[in-house]
Amino acid sequence: MPRLIVELTNRCDLRCPHCFGERHAATADLSLAIVDKVIAEGSACGIDHLCFSGGEPTLHRQFQAIVERTCQAGYDFSMVTNGRNFPAVSSLFVNHRERFRGVTFSLDGASEATHDRSRGPGSYRRVMRGASVCFFKKLPFTFNMVITSDNRSEIEDMVTLAARLGSRGVRFGHLMFTPENTTSSPALSPAERRDVEARIWDLKRHAPVAVDIAPGYYSESPFFPCGPLVLEEFNLDSRANLTLCCHVSGYTGPNAGDDVMGNLHDITLVEACRRFHSRVATYLADKRERVNQGAFGELDHFPCWYCVKYLNKVNASDEFPAAAWVPAAGGADQSNGRRLHVIPASGAAGSRRC
Repeated sequence: MPRLIVELTNRCDLRCPHCFGERHAATADLSLAIVDKVIAEGSACGIDHLCFSGGEPTLHRQFQAIVERTCQAGYDFSMVTNGRNFPAVSSLFVNHRERFRGVTFSLDGASEATHDRSRGPGSYRRVMRGASVCFFKKLPFTFNMVITSDNRSEIEDMVTLAARLGSRGVRFGHLMFTPENTTSSPALSPAERRDVEARIWDLKRHAPVAVDIAPGYYSESPFFPCGPLVLEEFNLDSRANLTLCCHVSGYTGPNAGDDVMGNLHDITLVEACRRFHSRVATYLADKRERVNQGAFGELDHFPCWYCVKYLNKVNASDEFPAAAWVPAAGGADQSNGRRLHVIPASGAAGSRRC
C-alpha cells in the first residue's frame, strides 16, 4: 500500500550542517485543517500509513492531536526524529501501540564524539535515552545514519550498536548533492560512495539486525529502485505541497517547484496523487529516451545526482565546483554533454525515510 511522508513542521531544535536550511527555517507548521484533509482523502489514494517527519515533528504544537486523529481514522503511523523530545511523547505511542509502526532515530555515529560533532553536544545521549525508552516500553525502533567522511569508519560499529540496543535495524543514507557539501570535507567522492556501499551490502548478508541503504546508492540499472517510483511513496511538505520525493523536498534552486504536484490548500489529495502518477510516468519515459540515446552517464547511476539535474534544480550562472563529480574530460557531464551547474543550497539532507 502507498504511504505518505508528512513533514509536519520545518522547525527543529538542531542545526545539523548536512540538512537543508528549509528543514529548520521555523517558518511553517502544517495546519490541522490540512491534516484532516489528508486523513479524509488518504484512503481514496490507497494510503494507509502516515510517516511524520520534519524538521523535528514533535515540535509541532498540535503533535498529540495529529497522532490521535490519525489513529482514530484507522491509519498506521511512524516517525523520524532526532530523539531529543522522544521520552516526553513516548506515552502517546504506547497508548496507540496498535497503530504505531516504529520510530527512526537519526544517529550519525556509533560513538558519542562522532555523532555530537554533527548534531551538537548532548545529542547522542538524547538518542540513547530514546532508544532505552523504546526498549523498556517495547516500542519498535530503528536508526538512520547519514554517511560522511567523519563517520564512515563506524558503519560496522553502528550495526553492532543497533543490535546491542535492541533496534530492529539500521538504514544508511548518502548526503544530497549541493556545492557546499560535495566539496566539503564530510562529503564522499563517487569512488568512496561505492566503497562504503559495498561494505554495507556485505554487512546486510550477515548482520544480526536488518541493514539497508536508502535510495540514492549506485544502481547498475538506470531504472533504480526508489520510493516514489517503485513503492508509491508520496511526500507532503510543511507548506502543504505534495512533492515527488522527500529527498529533494526543500532543495533550493531556480526551478524549485518542478517536483511539486500541487498544494493541498488549492487541490484535493486525490488530484495531487493523480498528478504524481502522471509525473512519474513522464519521468520514466524521459529516462528511457535518454538511455536509448546513449545520454545516460556513469554518474547518473547515482539516483539523486540524476534527479537533481532532471528536476532542473540547476543554474547556468553558478558553476558546480566539485571536480570529483564532474568528469575530467573537458569538464563535461557525460550524461547530458554539458558542464553541470547547480545553484547553492543551504546544506544537504540525507535519508529521512521511516
